[in-house]
Amino acid sequence: MIRRIGRWVGSTVLTLIILAAVVVFVFSWQGIARFVPVLSNSMAPGMPQGSIALVTPEPRTAVKAGDVIVFTAPDGSGHRIIHRVTFVYTAADAKKFDNWDPNKLFFTTKGDNNPSKDPWVVSLGDATVWKQRAVVPYGGWLFIWLAEPSVRIIAFASAGAALTAWALMGIWRRPAMPADDVDASELPEPGEPAEPTGAVDRELETSG
Repeated sequence: MIRRIGRWVGSTVLTLIILAAVVVFVFSWQGIARFVPVLSNSMAPGMPQGSIALVTPEPRTAVKAGDVIVFTAPDGSGHRIIHRVTFVYTAADAKKFDNWDPNKLFFTTKGDNNPSKDPWVVSLGDATVWKQRAVVPYGGWLFIWLAEPSVRIIAFASAGAALTAWALMGIWRRPAMPADDVDASELPEPGEPAEPTGAVDRELETSG
């Protein structure tokens, strides 16, 4: 009974993980939503390190102060950051920037848990941005760990070994055919020798 419950729990957890992976892939592929792991405590306590943020597309022209969005740090590091917008420049005010473009949005940002605002002005030319809609605290640690190549290799190898072991256990533990399923007419009578399997009776002709 305990083994049966354990197998049921294992298969249920595996199914849920696969379904969650499929949902994440489909949502991201279709551009419906993305799941962004939070790598630092700059947005704590509402979004502590290890959380996962659900973000959805938002028109660039709809961005306003107070929105929490995902953007690429303009310092050249290429890091993806999720911070709160603190100020949005009007088109007239944005003309003072060297990289001004009428099709760009200029704004400043800050992490809720940081003592000061970020040391940059973000210029965004994409038609849409990714805006935070919900947060699952500490739900992103798996994604953070999997970002490490060594951890990713170990995790995938372990998952493959677990799936193989689970499949083999299902094969090895198949129940044997119950005795009731055997046709009684095929059994020999008591004291009667069993007929050899595949034996063929032949009548030999002798010549005189």
